[in-house]
Amino acid sequence: MVAYTLLEFEELTSTNDFLKENHTYFPNFTFIRADVQTQGRGQYDRTWQSNKGENLLFSVLLKQVNASHSDALKRWIMDTMIDVLQSIGISPHFKEPNDLYVDDKKICGILIESMSMEHMFDVVIIGVGLNVNQLDFHGMNATSIQNQLGKSMELHDLFKHVVEAMTNAYPRYL
Repeated sequence: MVAYTLLEFEELTSTNDFLKENHTYFPNFTFIRADVQTQGRGQYDRTWQSNKGENLLFSVLLKQVNASHSDALKRWIMDTMIDVLQSIGISPHFKEPNDLYVDDKKICGILIESMSMEHMFDVVIIGVGLNVNQLDFHGMNATSIQNQLGKSMELHDLFKHVVEAMTNAYPRYL
């Protein structure tokens, strides 16, 4: 298991933006989680909407990653999130560019951003939005763990499970 740092906030504009602005203050493998993001976003600056305290919204900071490992990073986060969902009874599938779907509805979005110098990523920030207890997505083609299983999940327990899965799996990929 990889050693990590974890910080949790009630509200941030975006967990990815917070890490981009403050990455120099945090060590490798820092997780930032927020109950709500006021300016959450996904690929291509699409808005990520989430009800406060109902979903997992977090980012992880990685430092000094060889740029040739970018595919392995994507596989690591996708495989880990699929494994976590399968462990609780949900069978998602991957949809390009970085999303997980159940049937035709999005359950998880992933945003990978990097800052690099030549062949090294100085900083890689991976943001994850996992729909957990939200029931209504206001016309969006989305679902949640609660919609799929018919029961709510305790967010802190699920987040602990996700962090442990990520830190345990990381050495197998990179």
